Amino acid sequence: MVDKKPIISIIIPMYNVENYIAICLNSIIQNDLKNVEVIIVNDGSTDNSRTIAERYQAKYSQIRVYDKKNEGVSSARNYGLMKSKGDWVWFIDSDDAINQGSLKYIKKEISDRNNKFDILVFKYLKFKRNSDVSKINDIKIPNEAKAISKFQAMKSLLDNNIAAFPWNKIFKKSLFDKIKFPEDSIYTEDLSIMYKLYDKASSIYFQSAPFYFYRIRNDSLTHNLSTKKIKDAALSHYEMYSFFKENYPTLAIKLERNTMINVISLFHRLNKEQILLYPDLIEFLTQNIKITNYDIRYKIECLSFKKCYPIFVIIGRIGKISRKIRNYVKEKK
Repeated sequence: MVDKKPIISIIIPMYNVENYIAICLNSIIQNDLKNVEVIIVNDGSTDNSRTIAERYQAKYSQIRVYDKKNEGVSSARNYGLMKSKGDWVWFIDSDDAINQGSLKYIKKEISDRNNKFDILVFKYLKFKRNSDVSKINDIKIPNEAKAISKFQAMKSLLDNNIAAFPWNKIFKKSLFDKIKFPEDSIYTEDLSIMYKLYDKASSIYFQSAPFYFYRIRNDSLTHNLSTKKIKDAALSHYEMYSFFKENYPTLAIKLERNTMINVISLFHRLNKEQILLYPDLIEFLTQNIKITNYDIRYKIECLSFKKCYPIFVIIGRIGKISRKIRNYVKEKK
């Protein structure tokens, strides 16, 4: 039977992953599931994902499957939070996997530290094939995690080995009392929320072992960029940049370039009238950028946007043609 009050709630948004969900769930049930609940949120799947998940629900009392209409990963995570009973939450993507010793270690950390930390951050490894999971699973885990400052935590958001993903972190559920995943964002929901959770947290720990295995998929959401996704990325980067500029100015400098690239990418996909709807982003490009810090390409992009908009448009058209050629070549391989 499931414990009345689980310590950890694992939340898995699931949408059309019939080829991957079993690998994900197998990696979880190989762990110690005492005082753990596994919440699978079926986000309107149209394949056999739910049927597969139901088999695990029938066999393991810790697993529960919920159904909702398709509204995206943020909505599914928020729904899972609402259904969860644990004091701690771990968001796991349905096509990924976890280390077979991770839950035992995490529960020990929570017990040893008497619940007196808010976030545990850890590294992750990438994999492509299902067979890769067994190869990377036998990883020694260091004895204990180390406390890191809030500045170090914020800095780790800019480190690709850590980044702003929610799945390589364990959160105290109370952090989400007034913070939710943005359901209007379909691409950078992680970036929009993570620095806010770090800012709210009183104590953050870091574990150098990779507890999480991230699957590289060419057909995943992050590989198919629409104007909506690019807009989400630009706005999320700018929002985070503005927060850093006010609270962590040295980190803002590191984030500035990526923010600028995302804003330029968005503006190349909009006409002039549409661009005018984003005055803060316009000001960011034309007034707040130290252009000398960028390579020649982005200097030209920023200067042309500010001084000679027709050239900026031409650069955007060249970029569009270049992307089409690259995509065509990839399809032919």
